[in-house]
Amino acid sequence: MIYQPHFSKKCVIVFSGFNQRSVVAFLRTMTQYGVEYAVIAKSKEDTILFSEYKNKVLAIRKTSQLVLEDMLSAIQEVQRRHFADEYVVAPSSEALNRFLLKHKQVFSEYRCQIPLVDSDIYELISNKHSFAQLCINNNILVPKEECFSLDMRLPVVAKPKKYFSQITGESLSPQILNTCDDLKMFCDQHYIDDFYFQEFINGKSLYLLYCFTHSGKVVKFSQENIIQQACGKSMIYANSSDFHQSDESLKYEAMFRKASFWGLVMVEIKQRDSQNFMIEANPRFWGPSQLFVDAGINLFGVWLYDIGILGSMPPLEKNNNDTRYFWFGGVVDTYRKGQELTFHRNDEMQLMASLPSYLQFDIYRRPDTMGIFKKELTDGHI
Repeated sequence: MIYQPHFSKKCVIVFSGFNQRSVVAFLRTMTQYGVEYAVIAKSKEDTILFSEYKNKVLAIRKTSQLVLEDMLSAIQEVQRRHFADEYVVAPSSEALNRFLLKHKQVFSEYRCQIPLVDSDIYELISNKHSFAQLCINNNILVPKEECFSLDMRLPVVAKPKKYFSQITGESLSPQILNTCDDLKMFCDQHYIDDFYFQEFINGKSLYLLYCFTHSGKVVKFSQENIIQQACGKSMIYANSSDFHQSDESLKYEAMFRKASFWGLVMVEIKQRDSQNFMIEANPRFWGPSQLFVDAGINLFGVWLYDIGILGSMPPLEKNNNDTRYFWFGGVVDTYRKGQELTFHRNDEMQLMASLPSYLQFDIYRRPDTMGIFKKELTDGHI
């Protein structure tokens, strides 16, 4: 069934090339629902140009860096080639979202809607230290914070207090420090004051996934993460879960409502000895989004309805607890770099034995993106 766009003629603009797996899941959703959209590629090497969505690429950025003049030039090129009354920029990656919020007024002058909460709410949730404090204030368990010392007990996770360094301005990401050598190298490469340190929680890995609407409705989903890239990077294999039906989920739902949050958000949980620890939250698209799309709980569809792109709420199917997500390119990339996969459950022998069955769930091994699947295998361009 095709869902007609809302009566106001709008076009969704998608910046591709970053957080690409979520971009692909989003493009599939919009294609299914008959939404008008255009893609702006990050460069001529953007993998989206190796997919069936290449015909939707109406502009290519001159630089992969977020430069306002370049972004506006690309948007104007889209507007010349695809007329609409209003353009909605999809919040597809962390760096992009912060850039869009910073220049929200400028984008509005170019008839571009930025469908995100205000910067203060966004950063409260996205900045790891402030969100951890918010969780503590709402009786949600977080990993124990450790005082920095060259002699502190390892492993620990060094987490940036804010997304950007307060000293250099560069974007920061969490670092897992397992050994004394890891700690020494970290100290040599970073400013300690940009980070805080938490105990490393080893246990079951879960995502709570939400779409909070302006009307107060929440549509939710959850997944158990089985295999992950090294150093806490992207998820490779996951199953759908029923964790979103737990009492633990209700705590987050109440907290996000109290914070006046709306939109899409993912919360990562680690489960140890029946205790649930909040690891981080991401108020944006996330990599394994194809899982909720395939499971029939399409949060993208709910979000498109909530921001006025779809005129009716798409039906939500009963959650299929056997739905899986797999990204073989992530396995290849990890091995190509000489790194080890992280197994939250099962092990490498199980992966190799089950690989043929896993591949049927692969994010890219599908007709619309077979070109990306092949490219990741042949030249490692992730």
